[in-house]
Amino acid sequence: MKNRISITISDIRGAKHYSISAFLKKFVLLIFVLGLTLAVVVMMSFIWTYDQYEQLKYRQYQSESAFLARIEQYQVQRDRIIAEKNYVLDQLDATERQVVFLDETLRSLEDLVGTQSEQDVFDIEERVKLLQLSALEKQFLLQALPTGRPVADFQGVSSGYGWRSHPVRGTREFHSGIDYRGNRGDGVIATADGIVEFAGYSKGSGYGNLIILSHAFGFRTYYAHLDSMQVRPGQYVRSGELIGGIGNTGVSTGPHLHYEVTFIQRKLDPAPFVRWNLENYEDIFEQVEGVPWGSLVQAVHQQVQKMERLLSQKGSESAVN
Repeated sequence: MKNRISITISDIRGAKHYSISAFLKKFVLLIFVLGLTLAVVVMMSFIWTYDQYEQLKYRQYQSESAFLARIEQYQVQRDRIIAEKNYVLDQLDATERQVVFLDETLRSLEDLVGTQSEQDVFDIEERVKLLQLSALEKQFLLQALPTGRPVADFQGVSSGYGWRSHPVRGTREFHSGIDYRGNRGDGVIATADGIVEFAGYSKGSGYGNLIILSHAFGFRTYYAHLDSMQVRPGQYVRSGELIGGIGNTGVSTGPHLHYEVTFIQRKLDPAPFVRWNLENYEDIFEQVEGVPWGSLVQAVHQQVQKMERLLSQKGSESAVN
């Protein structure tokens, strides 16, 4: 009986007795232990699997977050690159418009000063340099030789250059200048840079009070019948400077200015010099004869180039210092 287990089952019909041996007892206990162990193993496996799942899920979240962050960073970089690209395109467009405008301006200036650019010259800086040199030469000549009207207040011309009946003597004589109308004291101005060669009353000439200015390359200008003179012999005057006032001295029928232009004692028609400017720069070479314009222009060209070389050398020396 020691190795047996008794089991009693009672119901309405009575009680029944069953006995189980000790082996069966051990077997059942073993099954129970195995089942419990299996349950524990399954539970631990579930816990480990769930933990791995959570770790994978967290790493996936980190990867997605990093990916989204990189996408956002790339988007920011893309927007910056697009903005920089648009800025560069705008700058290129503005530069292109400036180049086109500069090219058109250079062409206009070249046409104005009579400089023809070579078709194979694309260097704008070189074109500007050539244009400046050409313009400097012409401006130098226009400053050195008589140009423009000799009166500050233009009121018309009473007599031009050429043959006429003398208003006082009544004889047919050659009028060697232009007579400008004006009131007594109206301003008379120098038409070019020069030295006052004479300033005083010219006896026996009929000019009355006379100013003679000596200019470059053998040119002179005469200002006659003056009421007043504001310069003295030997004085240097600039183009446009006030030198006297209109008067009625000498052989004259009323206040006016008699104006003459001469070259090496030869009297020239002042009208082409009065009209002379950058726009019609070359017209005077055909209108005024008796002046060796070719050699004169070449001399100006050489002087301007010499001045440019000197200035360039001084600039280089200043840069070195």
